[in-house]
Amino acid sequence: MVHSVIVGIGAAGFSAAETIRRHKVDAAITLLTDDPHGYYSRPGLAYALTDEVPQKQLEPIQRNRWKELGIEQVKGQAVRLRPQSREVILADGRRLAYDALLLATGARAVTPDLPGVDLEGVVVLDSMEDTQSILRLARRTREAVVIGGGITALELVEGLRAQQVSVHYLMRGTRFWRSVLDETESRIVEQRLAHEGVHIHTHTEIARIVGKRDWRGRQRVAGVETRAGEVIPCQMLGVAIGVRPRLELTAGTNIAVDRGILVNGRLGTSVPGIY
Repeated sequence: MVHSVIVGIGAAGFSAAETIRRHKVDAAITLLTDDPHGYYSRPGLAYALTDEVPQKQLEPIQRNRWKELGIEQVKGQAVRLRPQSREVILADGRRLAYDALLLATGARAVTPDLPGVDLEGVVVLDSMEDTQSILRLARRTREAVVIGGGITALELVEGLRAQQVSVHYLMRGTRFWRSVLDETESRIVEQRLAHEGVHIHTHTEIARIVGKRDWRGRQRVAGVETRAGEVIPCQMLGVAIGVRPRLELTAGTNIAVDRGILVNGRLGTSVPGIY
């Protein structure tokens, strides 16, 4: 029996598992993830922030569907690959043997290299855990700052406004998402944000994140200082400046990478049996 192991339980990983099952009825299929919430709709996280969709409805697959498909879920963090013995090594020492391995690990949100980036209150919108953390922090947040120029930044801004948080949106350039939208489109978005009470700052970049010790002794976000020297008070900093492919598992292997994992027309990597 052929055993296919898929590392990553997002849309790519799950659809791959469904396709393998459709073509190979008797294959053993294992989906490995280190996300405690398993498979859910990541695009739906923005709607959970705005309270438009309950978090429990972000699971696109009913739990009994996994059993019907005969797909095994394994919770754990893959830390190393051994292509010679065709094994995935987990952080707790477990080993998963495979005949075919699919890396569907996606990308990770980038955080800026700034003083104070490790303070409590610096958030990204990358997972269910992130969403729940933002919602918890929003209960005690009066003002937030959001940086970034694309859709995720917009989702953070709208989500925080839906939680009754005053938002300062900082843009490096002259207008919103200028690399994708023309000026008319950018202004439509900006006018809508202004109508919703968002404070828009153009030509503004952060120099450092200001911290303050709370009554428990923990260092929290208290504001941001811009490169122009202005300090904007806030209790949360939302970051959406891009993503970086997760390439950790390629370390120590002959898997060819550039900015991501290089593949052929069948999505095969430079190592046989790994896709």
